[in-house]
Amino acid sequence: MGRKGMILVGLLVALLAVWTFTTNALAEKPESLTVAVLGDLTGPYASVVGPMAPGAEDACKYVNDELGGIDGVKLKLVVRDNTGKASLGLQQYAELIEMKPKPLFFGVPHTPTAEALRAKVLADDVFGFFPSSIPDLFPVGNTVGFYALYPSHAALFLKWLKENWKEDRNPRVAIITWDQAYGKAILTPEVYAYAKKIGVDIVATELFGVRDVDLTTHMVRIRTKKPDWLLTNNTGSGPVSIMRAVKELGMKVKLANSVGGGWGTIRLDPALFEGCICINSCASYDDANQTGIKKIMAYQKQNNRSIKEQTNFYIFGWQYILMIKKVIEDAVAKVGWDKLTTAEIRKELFSLTDWEPLDGVVRVTYTKKLPASPWMKIYKIKDGKLIPADGKLGGGEWVECPDMTPAEYR
Repeated sequence: MGRKGMILVGLLVALLAVWTFTTNALAEKPESLTVAVLGDLTGPYASVVGPMAPGAEDACKYVNDELGGIDGVKLKLVVRDNTGKASLGLQQYAELIEMKPKPLFFGVPHTPTAEALRAKVLADDVFGFFPSSIPDLFPVGNTVGFYALYPSHAALFLKWLKENWKEDRNPRVAIITWDQAYGKAILTPEVYAYAKKIGVDIVATELFGVRDVDLTTHMVRIRTKKPDWLLTNNTGSGPVSIMRAVKELGMKVKLANSVGGGWGTIRLDPALFEGCICINSCASYDDANQTGIKKIMAYQKQNNRSIKEQTNFYIFGWQYILMIKKVIEDAVAKVGWDKLTTAEIRKELFSLTDWEPLDGVVRVTYTKKLPASPWMKIYKIKDGKLIPADGKLGGGEWVECPDMTPAEYR
């Protein structure tokens, strides 16, 4: 099916879902609400995304025990591990959606699974909190992103690079990334056009398999292009393999990554990533003065979490649960539990504006045209820590990403 056909099918599904949203009310205040996390907890993504599950668990305890639930309604969390296999994730979703009551929200920290589920959660009258590839979120239905669109992560790095470039030539960037949905999410026409527009030369694009560990051949080809930076959309073993090939060949080039390049990846081999860049959507664990981080760290200690849980996806678990509390409470305040429909929840979800829970541990804005928050921070890696990148856009402030939404969805 061509892109136009896919858009037409998406619109028909959306029309059906709008009717369902409008007519399906809860009727009365429930005793509890069920929400789900379905993602890679033990597979190739696990070192980074796996901690979303304990993050959501700890956030549920915070909401239920400290905050009294959602207007007195407690959250129940169900978790499934798809081990990084989209096919297993689809089976697990089919099981969960048959629960009575079924989960109202699905947090899915695995891009291939999320892409396969976008139309399903819409048709099943539930919500998805998904990674931010284009197929995860468009055509707009009832899925929102953890963070900015992946192509926008790449564009923000390119912008930072250009605005801090000192030489009398264009900076040269080589892309090397996984050959699957997540890795290729930055390979959009909009990213290449943006690079050309601002004067950054993308000199190579190399793809490799999720389980490939020797990338020497790829890097030899890249070396002939003399890049100033490497750019990837990758996590865990992928960035490690890239930088080990760089080290083996004696190259001096550094790597820029999106959220997958955070603490869970860095800890696999910290020395490899010294001076590299990470575009991230949350406050840093290495900022001891951030009050939200203090709260999160207190819960990690209280619940005997290890350092392995200290990744951005643990924080996204909190973001997920606190977002659910926020939008449902706001909807109930307007219409009451007896008139609460998924349509009313959706209105609140898509009107979140500069929402900063836990004193700004994240910053979230969603709209009906862009269901992915544009606010990110640019970090560099020093001694295994994420610190502000310095220079223009790199002072630790929230930065609005360039909008890489495809033209047909604007």
